[in-house]
Amino acid sequence: MTIRRAVEGLALVAVATGALGVVVHYLGPESNKLILLSSFVPLLVVVGIAGTLVLAAIRAWRSALIGLLVVLAGVWTQLPLFVPSRPSFPDRVAGEPITVLQANIRLGEADAEGVVDLVRQHDADVVTVEELTDDAVVRLREAGIDELLPEQYLKPRPEGGGGTGIYSRFPLRNAEPLGRFAMENLVADLEVGDGRTVLLAVVHPMPPYPEPAWRWAAEMEKLGVLLRERASAGTPVIVSGDFNSTWSHTRYRSLLTDGFVDAADQTGAGLLLSYPADTVYPAMIGIDRIITRGATVDRPARVDIPGSDHHGLVASVTPWFE
Repeated sequence: MTIRRAVEGLALVAVATGALGVVVHYLGPESNKLILLSSFVPLLVVVGIAGTLVLAAIRAWRSALIGLLVVLAGVWTQLPLFVPSRPSFPDRVAGEPITVLQANIRLGEADAEGVVDLVRQHDADVVTVEELTDDAVVRLREAGIDELLPEQYLKPRPEGGGGTGIYSRFPLRNAEPLGRFAMENLVADLEVGDGRTVLLAVVHPMPPYPEPAWRWAAEMEKLGVLLRERASAGTPVIVSGDFNSTWSHTRYRSLLTDGFVDAADQTGAGLLLSYPADTVYPAMIGIDRIITRGATVDRPARVDIPGSDHHGLVASVTPWFE
């Protein structure tokens, strides 16, 4: 009997862990610890599922019913990422698909030839790069990226993770920083032909940990304001980068209004976990993301970036024009 009670107690703790995941998914706290927990909501829900199964196995039916309700609430938080919700644009005309490759290159230390090989392999039209350093710019050039993607807007930094860059097959116009942030966030118009342009933003807001949580929250809110200001009516928008946020952060989901849609949400591609990529255990959170407005996404997929602590993302984005 004592063993049964101990097992039930541990299972209830697991269910409570799942419930905590549901709470932090919706609360949007400005606490470093709770924001960190928000990053792992899918894992917390899995713990809750395990606890519920144990309660059912020992026939603690009332507790198992509570666990089932927690599990259903937890699954509901992640369900949009697994159920396609493709936007439609009946009054617009589809342009040619644009293949976007998102790559955080870990303080500029990733294998430049490996990155360029990914460009060739996926026939990328645009590459968005974070943690770009002066040395990485040189190594990417030596690896042949200039021949593949000659149009560039680069804001590297000598060291650290603050540099950002755009490599493009399309001409870039009106390229400039997207406001003032701790790290470089960039914006440019892609001239995709026939007089049409697509607004491209490459983002890298500061992480919520270990910096004070309010700084991350302020940058995420500022990012949303600036993206909406830039997204003029009728212009398709692609936003790609290391958001330092997951689906379960309310401030990330607050970006997904006024027509902005997450690529995984559009396609049902799932969690697309991208970090960390340099450990013995698999990536646990999805902070590298692509969102669009006035565009549809096909085949978003995770790719390996040799030498980086992030996986990359590649997706085919079809802009729709008025």
